[in-house]
Amino acid sequence: MKLSVAACALLVGLNGGVGAFTHSRHSSWVHRSVEAPWGTALRSTAERKDVSVGVETVNGAELNMAESSAQGRLVGSAGITATKESMLSYLSQFEGESGAAVIYSKLQEHGVTVVNGFSGGAVLPLLDQFHVDHPRHKRPGAPTPIQWITNSNESSAGHIAEGIAKSSTEADGRLAAGIAVATSGPGVTNLVTPVTDAMCDGVPLVVLCGQAATSAPIAAFQSCPASEIMRPVTKWSYRIKSAAELPFVMDYAFYVARSGRPGPVYIDLPKDLQNHVISAQDLDQFIGSVPTVSTAGADLPDAHLTRFMEHTPGTGDYGLHLGDQTNGLFFDVGPGRLVEVKPSVSSPYQLDHHTTSMVYRGTSLDKVDPASPDKGTLDPNSQI
Repeated sequence: MKLSVAACALLVGLNGGVGAFTHSRHSSWVHRSVEAPWGTALRSTAERKDVSVGVETVNGAELNMAESSAQGRLVGSAGITATKESMLSYLSQFEGESGAAVIYSKLQEHGVTVVNGFSGGAVLPLLDQFHVDHPRHKRPGAPTPIQWITNSNESSAGHIAEGIAKSSTEADGRLAAGIAVATSGPGVTNLVTPVTDAMCDGVPLVVLCGQAATSAPIAAFQSCPASEIMRPVTKWSYRIKSAAELPFVMDYAFYVARSGRPGPVYIDLPKDLQNHVISAQDLDQFIGSVPTVSTAGADLPDAHLTRFMEHTPGTGDYGLHLGDQTNGLFFDVGPGRLVEVKPSVSSPYQLDHHTTSMVYRGTSLDKVDPASPDKGTLDPNSQI
């Protein structure tokens, strides 16, 4: 990420392809051999121990393992099993790392060079990763450490992150995502103003804030419903449920923040999950917990990140769906990355990647009658 001279001045002025899949330990299936280069259908010779031969029942419907979709993907339980294998192959590279270490690695992977923030107890595990004396920076061939800048307060951190994003130049022609880090409770609420500003102005931000441990009582010190507070003013707001899902969480956060109409994304990070070291069992539990649903439905109050959902209802063509169940996106899991898959029937959110899913067709906003056809939801069949 490149910064302009103006952005640098702003900073000064305001601051005081995993290898071949070899795992056979997963409790749900036995792997025999997988050789599927990215860009081809993931065809697996894995067999499920817990299903009848060739058929699995999902939501009362039988899915034929041998069928393929028109797009060349395996459908039914075969497609789900192949996707699970790809998920495990991708996530296994993070086995043995703490949640905080995964977050830092993903920031580097997405080209982040500067992070603004303000410290606090609930986010200390993540801040440790930025310290110049952290062992990760002493490893042979370690990438250049990310520059950490402590701001006068959390609000300043958010506004400076906006400035970095606005003045960025990325190879893909889109704005880079600015990064802001803060602690729980008042630290989060101090970021509401810059996050709202980024939402209104279409500025990509990834906001990472600590949270009380998952075992803490509701009235724990500096605990607040942060993801609920941020949900109305972000493109996506999510509290992590497991350290094992963090690679997907971070990839999805950067994708949503920078795609469609850019905007802010908020990730809530319980302190114990930042410290948690990811084990093989954690990966198995996370992948095994991914539910299968037939169509998009109402989001649960504590909705999870991932699910297997039909690309087109009634076809049995299930894909990995990330984000909210009502407003989310389909992805394939390639070697070391997620790649969005365009469904045959697109929702307004899939076209726009923005929570509003609205378009103004008038020439001037002050002349648009809210009750007129000039304002409305995106039409998937229209030319925009």
